[in-house]
Amino acid sequence: MRARARGQGDDIRPSSLHPIARSSLAKVDDDRLVALVRAGDEDAFTEVYARHRVGLRRVAIAVLRGSAHDADDVLQDAFLSAYAALRAIDRPIVLKAWLVMIVRNKAIDALRQPYATRVDPDSERALALVPAPMGDPSDVTCLKEEVREVVDAIAALPDRQRLALVRREFEGRRVQEVAAGLGATESSITSLLSRARRTVAADRRRAAV
Repeated sequence: MRARARGQGDDIRPSSLHPIARSSLAKVDDDRLVALVRAGDEDAFTEVYARHRVGLRRVAIAVLRGSAHDADDVLQDAFLSAYAALRAIDRPIVLKAWLVMIVRNKAIDALRQPYATRVDPDSERALALVPAPMGDPSDVTCLKEEVREVVDAIAALPDRQRLALVRREFEGRRVQEVAAGLGATESSITSLLSRARRTVAADRRRAAV
């Protein structure tokens, strides 16, 4: 597995952390949970899900109110994206506010899409990262491996491509927001995203050989 890229100025060192017993994770603060998730502790992500699911579902319901979209579908999509983003970047975040942003953006994206294409049902099984009695165990294992492959491919991108891709695809930010955050033009961000997607796709094809 490829070493994960680190951004400049990161103050969290996941590789120095040790897993914590699941029974003790409820006592751990959000910053520590984030560091553990970035170190590969999937029990820590289970705790993130358990701790924030109810409040984030309320956010999704509030944004989707009056529409035919399902808040649980949006929530599942948001948590899968959050997991991938946490594993791909190390920049400091305020976990609750960051998750709220992702859920809100995913809900807004859902409202802009036809109901029939809102969320791929297979994303439910990806949340085997969050224990749930759904999907064949072998399918869940394959899907988790696919998530890891994507994360590894993203982590190997140049910093600006990696940040642009994570903010656009996983955090659900508009191209305008990504451009403003990176101090770039929208056209340059569109170009960055295109190159990043091609690189990730090529990387995954090579890994499959």
